[in-house]
Amino acid sequence: MHSLKPLQWAAIVLGSILALYFIYSHLQYFGNVSYLGGILMLEVIIITLWKYDQRFFVLLIITFAWAGMNIPGQGAWTTGRWLVLSAGAVVGYIVWTKTSPRPFGSLHLIAFFCICAAFVSATVSVYMRMASFKAFSLFLLFLYCSSGARLAVLGREKRFFDGLLLGGEIAVYITAICYFGLGQSIWGNPNSLGAAMSIGLFPVLLWGWLTCEGPTLKFRRLVALLLCTYLIHFSMARAAMVSGALVTLIFCFCLHQYKLLVRVVALVLLLIAVTGMLSPGTLDKQIGDLSDAVLYKGHKQEGMLGSRRTPWEKSVATIKEHPLFGTGYGTSPTGEDPGLDFGTVASTSEAAREHGSSYITIAEWVGLLGALPFVAILAVTAANVWRVCTWMRRTANPRHYSIPLAMVALSGLVHASFEDWLFAVGSYLCVFFWFFAFLLADLVPAAVEAPVAGVVSRASRPVRAGFGAVVPNR
Repeated sequence: MHSLKPLQWAAIVLGSILALYFIYSHLQYFGNVSYLGGILMLEVIIITLWKYDQRFFVLLIITFAWAGMNIPGQGAWTTGRWLVLSAGAVVGYIVWTKTSPRPFGSLHLIAFFCICAAFVSATVSVYMRMASFKAFSLFLLFLYCSSGARLAVLGREKRFFDGLLLGGEIAVYITAICYFGLGQSIWGNPNSLGAAMSIGLFPVLLWGWLTCEGPTLKFRRLVALLLCTYLIHFSMARAAMVSGALVTLIFCFCLHQYKLLVRVVALVLLLIAVTGMLSPGTLDKQIGDLSDAVLYKGHKQEGMLGSRRTPWEKSVATIKEHPLFGTGYGTSPTGEDPGLDFGTVASTSEAAREHGSSYITIAEWVGLLGALPFVAILAVTAANVWRVCTWMRRTANPRHYSIPLAMVALSGLVHASFEDWLFAVGSYLCVFFWFFAFLLADLVPAAVEAPVAGVVSRASRPVRAGFGAVVPNR
């Protein structure tokens, strides 16, 4: 042991000399902002990998959200997000397989078949290189959700959801300040604002408010929940409104919170009545604007779904041309996608060509035959949501961590019927949704098969909102 110490010191000194020499010989690169940004990004990734289970999910969500928002530095993260996802997927898989005895399940097997279908569609695509990049990004996402995501949550549920709720509150407050105080649309178009609020924040904040303890914390979360609700209304995004309303209805119905549901409806009617008494003209104008924005989206002559009819028809026509394996995962070679850039790993195909529904999108990308495993993974996710709702209905107990996961999944499945983000891996909503969907598969069996401390049966009085969540029994 003692004979090795001089050698160790010699190695440290030699390494330091080589590092200094490398820096001195490449000083010209340190004046390049992009080069320095790359070094900083690597340092941040290394720091988060040091405590992977505690830090990496935060970095991943911030990276993907930053790349999709209208804020300074957006362009740097458009490419950097893939480096972050790659590091998280590889490291997460290695750590999970070496430290956790829990095996992969049926959902993970179906996810593997989805990846295979994506790569098969890429081989028949005229844009094979880009489709292959897209399929590989799906592989990285599902690999991370199967391993790294489980490391971030399982065994440390309370810390994770406490941090998630705090982060959700901060995100709502920052969004409200930017939109109403600074006049900055940081989420981009109104549909993006509605999607971020209705899927990423509203279900979690609703559950967190109902289960929190203490008047101060309850009031704080109520303010955040109301702000989030108003931001959904402010976006005038009908998919966000429908998903938010459906989550509230099912959440209250399954937990026997009928009084809460009545209070919500009464509050909405009261606000409408007060507005009508104080300013009847303003109320009429708001109702007219809301009707045009939500029901018709500026296509009143074409009917309620007029804004969706044209992209749906184009997608159906493309599916008929490529019925089996589609046009290639992540690509739509119909002439409407001039933004495809085959020199990078990022493209604007999802934005340049609107499909009007995530389900039609995946059918176009991978074909009807290739879509079978994607239908299966969506069916399993919907079945998991149903099982949690059944358990909620039977026990009237909000104190389980599978509930916010199920509500986020439910909101996402509904919202994806009208928007194209569900399988677009570059979207922060896609990453967030599948993170929750894969975790839901782990927590649902505990929610259904095992009792949870403090369960209140249907025959008992309703659960008090002040109960906190508990770790699911496994």
